[in-house]
Amino acid sequence: MTQLIELTYVSEPAQEMSFLGLMRLLYHSYLSNTSAGVTGALIFENNRFGQVIEGPRTQIENLWEKIQKDTRHKNIHLLESKPIEHRSFSKWTMVFQGSEEVAKKLPEIAVAVENVNFPTGHPLLVALRDLK
Repeated sequence: MTQLIELTYVSEPAQEMSFLGLMRLLYHSYLSNTSAGVTGALIFENNRFGQVIEGPRTQIENLWEKIQKDTRHKNIHLLESKPIEHRSFSKWTMVFQGSEEVAKKLPEIAVAVENVNFPTGHPLLVALRDLK
């Protein structure tokens, strides 16, 4: 059986993030994560990213390496990485101001912004609240 892990981190965009830039990032992240079997959540709030990614260990470790090398991020901080028995997220989801607008313009990712069910007390929510 494939071991699942959950990895949680926060970061900041290296440059000011335009709405169009955010839409592009979300679109490509959604397609990439969905095809790799990665679920989780991406939150963009107060010019900060917070992300939980969960899936098979190899995919998550490869994605984490890629994230750390991505020049669009700075101040990347790993909050937690742990093995899990089952996923907390049934799909890859996104939470950010303007998500309804993105769903209208990119209907193929609308499923990622609908019915977001974030586990209460998750370390990412705590970290984003503490960073305000």
